[in-house]
Order: sequence, then structure tokens, then C-alpha cells
Amino acid sequence: MQNKSLKKNAIYNTFKSCVQFIFPVISYSYAARTVGVDNIGRVNYTLAAVSYFTLVAVFGMSTYGVRECAALRDDRESVSRRVSELFAFNLLSMVFSVVLLALCVLVIIPWHAYALLFLIQGTSIVFTVIGMDWVNVVFEDYRFITIRGLLINVLNLCILFLFVKSPEDYYVYAFLTVLTPIVVGISNFFYIRRYVDFKLHLPEGIREHIRKLWPFFLNDMSIAVYVGADMLILGAMKGDHQVGIYSAAVKVYTIVKSVFIAIFSVTVPRLSYHESRSENEEYKGILSRTVSIFMMLAFPAMAGLILFADEIVLFLSGADYAEAATPLRLLGVALLFAVFGGVATNCVNVPRGLEKVNGRVALIAALENIILNIPAIYLFGKNGAAFTTLLAELTVLTICLVYYRTHDMHTSSVIDRNDCVDAILGTAAVCAVRFALRFTPLHAVARLFIGIAASGLVYLLILFLRKNRILKQVLGDRCFSTR
Repeated sequence: MQNKSLKKNAIYNTFKSCVQFIFPVISYSYAARTVGVDNIGRVNYTLAAVSYFTLVAVFGMSTYGVRECAALRDDRESVSRRVSELFAFNLLSMVFSVVLLALCVLVIIPWHAYALLFLIQGTSIVFTVIGMDWVNVVFEDYRFITIRGLLINVLNLCILFLFVKSPEDYYVYAFLTVLTPIVVGISNFFYIRRYVDFKLHLPEGIREHIRKLWPFFLNDMSIAVYVGADMLILGAMKGDHQVGIYSAAVKVYTIVKSVFIAIFSVTVPRLSYHESRSENEEYKGILSRTVSIFMMLAFPAMAGLILFADEIVLFLSGADYAEAATPLRLLGVALLFAVFGGVATNCVNVPRGLEKVNGRVALIAALENIILNIPAIYLFGKNGAAFTTLLAELTVLTICLVYYRTHDMHTSSVIDRNDCVDAILGTAAVCAVRFALRFTPLHAVARLFIGIAASGLVYLLILFLRKNRILKQVLGDRCFSTR
């Protein structure tokens, strides 16, 4: 298969990220005010629980499938056979996961009150598996992924405005939280046949697949624990109201983080492709550009979340969620560690076959989070939950960097010093704009949007004046030739 343009893929994914940013902001802002704090807390509590069973069903396939099939994508017969094997295995893990969820709802007495929510949101487990969206990632079909995502978000928003009118409609809102995997599953099951001819049969070498998949599953589950366990523990210890408040901060954190995850999904297949062919220069070039993009986005994003936390919460969720500003500031710091931890685990470790390192790192972070969450949430509630997430993200990044240093991997060679300076200047621009806005009588929401626009314009001006290499690649050298 001919390699698709990485630049076009990045453009598609950037547009998809904008869609994933704008539509969730609109829908959550409406739902938070309409459904209410407690009902938002209930929906997010069960959604957090279901996410673990989804991971059991997927069993690490989202990452493993991309790595295993990326090298075979030029041979339709070989990649079809491998996809068929992995799909058959996932069907078995899906059945196990659904049965396990049903048993847990029956056995765990506090979950009885959430039975209908579990039934609604549990449908996502089935559709996530049969959708096999990772096949589109293997073939870098981001055009389809982007268009489909836009249509789903429009549909989601229409249903929300038409049928969610009061707090009693939170079951409809719960359905909307799983609408995306349902539509993706149905559409993708038929769409990917343009790339592969998969057949339903018992997987060959199932033990071998389990052995290879286990590190990916352990990594995904551990990440889910250190990212999402705080929601479950907070709900068990402090109730739905605290979960509702905390979810407002987590929603912002998740939306912003999804922009960076979109870049991961573009680069991992291509990095795996070059690594499998020992094309070191191509690999390092893509990795270096990825690190630079993250530096120039992550530092200003962190500053924005910290400095504009009050305004963001007020705009997104309303005055009832004002207490979410403090955990959002803590999660803003966590975002920085999460982004570069994601570069290490996704863009460095996965293409190089270091999934066992990812599993161990994530397991350590998960154990740390669980151990610290209980006393932290008991003493500080939602703020403690956010702080333990920050520590877990820092732990992942730190252990990866120590591993690279002890194994002489020289990952520092992919860091461009000029891009580091640009990132620092961009962060300073955000801080300067926020400081200047302190002296204006603007409404909080107006201050937020003016602050975002002014920070972005100043930052782009800085990049242009410094002839930033990433901006050159986006705009073309011609834009800089007159200077």
C-alpha cells in the first residue's frame, strides 16, 4: 500500500481534534446545566466503571493490532489473515467481559441502583470490539475517521437538544455517552472490508496472541486505573455530588488531552512502519517533529488551564461547578507530564517493541495511584483525586526517562533547542495576556475568549518572527522568503 501523506493525515487529525474539542464543549456545557451535578456524577461514575470492562474486551488490541498489522499492510492476504485472527480473539474477550460486567452488577450491592445505566453504557463494549477502528489507523484512513466523527458529533448534539430537557432525562444523556462507539462499530464493520477480507474463525495460536497482547492489556488497564480510579474511589467515598464537580475538571482535561492523542494516532503507525524496516533517519525525523509540536502546544496549554481555570469552569459547566477550578489547575500540570509520557510510551516504546516497559511503568503508576488515592480523597476530596493523577503522570514520564538513560537510547537527540525556546516564549505570552486581562472589567466568559484569541495571536507572531521550523512546514517557506 502506498504511504499516505503524513501532512494530510495531520491536517485531518487536527480537524478531527477541533471537532472533538468544540462539540464536547457544547454538549457538556448544555448537559451540565440541564441534567445537574448529581446526575452528571451518576453517569460519569458508571461510565468510568464500564471503561474497565471495555478494556478487558479490547485486551490491548488498539495498540497491538496497529503495530502488528502496520508492517503487513502492503500484502492484503497477509494483513487480512492477521486481522481475522485478532478479531476472533477479541470476540472471545468481549463475551468474557460482558458476562463479567453482568455478574458484577448482580453481586455488588451498591451497583444495583445503577443497573439501567450499566445496561445502557455497557452496549459500548460490544460495538467497540466489532468496530475494529484500529484497522483504519493501520491504513491511515484519517479522512474517513474525520468525516465520520463530524457526523456523529452533529447527530449527538441534535439528540441532546431534542431529548434532554430536564434532570430526569439523564438516561438519554447516558446513551449519548456511548453513541460514538455504537455508530463507529456499525459503520466500521462494513467499511474496513475495502482494506481486508476478514473471516470469522477460531484464532490460530491463541496462546501466542495472549502472550503478546498481555503487556498491551496490562499497560492499558494500568493507565485506566491511574487515570480513572480516582473517579470510582471518589464516588464510593464522597458520593455523586463530588464526582459531578470533579468530572467538570476531568472533562476539560480529557478534551484537551484528546488533541494530543490525535497526534499519537497519526504518528504511531508511521513510526512503527519505519522502525520495522530499520529506517532510522525517517523514524528520528518524524519523532523529532512530533516532540516539537507537543512542546509548542503542551506548555501554553498547561499555562492556559492553570491561569484561566475559573473562567473555563464557569463557561463550560456553570456556577454550580465553581469548585472544579482547583482540581482543573492540578490537572493542568498533569497534562504536561501526560503529553510527554504519551510521547515516550506511544511514539518511542511501542514502535521499538518495548511494550513490556510500558506495562511495568503503567502498573507502578496504577499501584501508586490506588495507594495514594484513598488517603488523599479522604482528606482533600476532589482536589486529592486530581493531585494523585498528577503524581501518576509524573511517575510514568520519570521512569521512561530513567530507562532511556540507563539503556543509552539517546532520546534527547530528537529535541530541538529552538523549539524549546519557542515553547517557553509561547507560555510567557499566555501568562502576559492573563496578567493584562486582570485589569479589565470584562465578564469572565469574555475574558476567557479574548485571552485565548490574544494568546494564540501573540504566540503565532513569536513563531513567525523566530522562523519556527514547524510553522514553516505548515505555511511553506514562501511565507518567510520576503523577510
